[in-house]
Amino acid sequence: MTNPFHFPRNIRKMILNNVKVKREIQFQGKGFICSLINSRCHIGCNHCMFSSNMDEKKNNQNTMTTKRLDKLMKLVKDSNTGYLLISGGGEGFLELPLMYQIVEKSNADLTWMVTSAFWAKEKEKAIIILNNLYTFYLKGNRRLNFKRKICIRVSFDSYHVQKLSKNSNTPLDYIINIIRIFESTYSTQGGFFLQLHAMEEEYFLVEQLKDKISAIQVKNTSSIHNNEKATESVIKLQLPSGYNFEITFAKLLLSDLTVDIRNKKLLDKRIDLWEKDALINEEGFPSCHVNKDGLIGTDMLIIYNGRVSGGWQSELSDVTINIDKDDYSQIMDKTLSDVAVLSTIEYGLKYRFDIINEICSKAIIRAKAVNIRDYTSLILFEEDIVKAYYSIRVVQDFINKGRIKEKDIESYPSELKEIINMTKEELISLYKSSEYDIIQQFEEKEKGFKIFLEEIRIFSKTKNSIVFIQNLLEKIGDDLFYFDKWRILLKRISCDWYDITSIKDIDSFILKDVELLIDTKILKGRRVYDGLRGGDL
Repeated sequence: MTNPFHFPRNIRKMILNNVKVKREIQFQGKGFICSLINSRCHIGCNHCMFSSNMDEKKNNQNTMTTKRLDKLMKLVKDSNTGYLLISGGGEGFLELPLMYQIVEKSNADLTWMVTSAFWAKEKEKAIIILNNLYTFYLKGNRRLNFKRKICIRVSFDSYHVQKLSKNSNTPLDYIINIIRIFESTYSTQGGFFLQLHAMEEEYFLVEQLKDKISAIQVKNTSSIHNNEKATESVIKLQLPSGYNFEITFAKLLLSDLTVDIRNKKLLDKRIDLWEKDALINEEGFPSCHVNKDGLIGTDMLIIYNGRVSGGWQSELSDVTINIDKDDYSQIMDKTLSDVAVLSTIEYGLKYRFDIINEICSKAIIRAKAVNIRDYTSLILFEEDIVKAYYSIRVVQDFINKGRIKEKDIESYPSELKEIINMTKEELISLYKSSEYDIIQQFEEKEKGFKIFLEEIRIFSKTKNSIVFIQNLLEKIGDDLFYFDKWRILLKRISCDWYDITSIKDIDSFILKDVELLIDTKILKGRRVYDGLRGGDL
């Protein structure tokens, strides 16, 4: 047969359409097999509720809408979510009406409202906003008729302090404003509470805060932290009045979406940070959560544009799920119907890395080195050829484990049967002999990319940058999304992310020149962001 790795998207499509497997993990639920008991649900861990790129006007692709929020709240209810984190790649509290709705409508046991607290620079304004949040919290309690908790979690680090302080001589005033309001008004309201979220490397800020508010550190911490956030360290501070609150500490990740994997010294540090978080703190199973009662729940991620990862750090980009059109049962069915996603949820990250390491260690290196957990899977499987290989090997593994029966295999298309009957060594050989690379993948999938490549070839001969930019804008248009996405690709190529064979006629120096021209003449210094807005890296 033709080398299957020349056409990886077709192989994935065949597998998705034909391969069904018995699920070993069955999420416990109310009436159907994939609903959850006390799941953790990460809502918008990377982008949520607002336009993260402040250069853009708000639109459906960069902002959580009221309609989408209603569907989000329904998902939280249907999934029986116990732990809901509202966060983002910017500031959710820029959309106060949506924040109020979440506080009122969330029926999660515990909802974390993450904020920089920019709104607390004026104490009077902070009093109003916190009073509104508390009012909506009480309103929701009356309607939902059960005990739930709302945490106002303030990001407390040197970057935010520097940016938000009104007076350099008293930089912590806005933090102290919030603490004093909670101390005087909400200290006895156990279901509505404050928490600060600091960085492990910045304990000096905590010492400064302790001194300013005359606080002491006490030993005991809340059961909330022990049950829900045990992967982070925590301290509790107590004021002279007796009011106390917790400060949790997160690791400082070295995030970079176009990290240079040739920098070995920094690369090792990045990978160590990622592995500590994913393989030790999350025990290699970030998509699952074992609840207090021993039942298993899933850890979901929902981005502000509605894109859903039903199994956090296990998803594949071609399993398209969105709360705009998928309800909870559809989300879980799509998530668990893909053998590549299911296998990672069941067997963990090490299982997945071991298989991918058979053919492409670079994919593993870059996925870890980027140091953004929410994008781990999307970067790991950025190349369709890697995605296809992993899916084939998982099918073979499921067959060997008896989870796919002979009678099922008989109904597969002849091409698929031929592929899954190959040995691992044969598949590796075919993979390595394939000429299909990331450039060909972009040519297949990206509108205008072939024209883009042809203009690069012409530019490599003429060196006329003015004509090059003019031709791009005339032939491709001025949608910055495409140019940003292609800039990301060029940056990654220059940082040795891929093994490329299809553009040997284009000098690497020309690609760097093109990247710079796009950056300065078309995107005009915009940060790397727009090309990620659809979640396809």
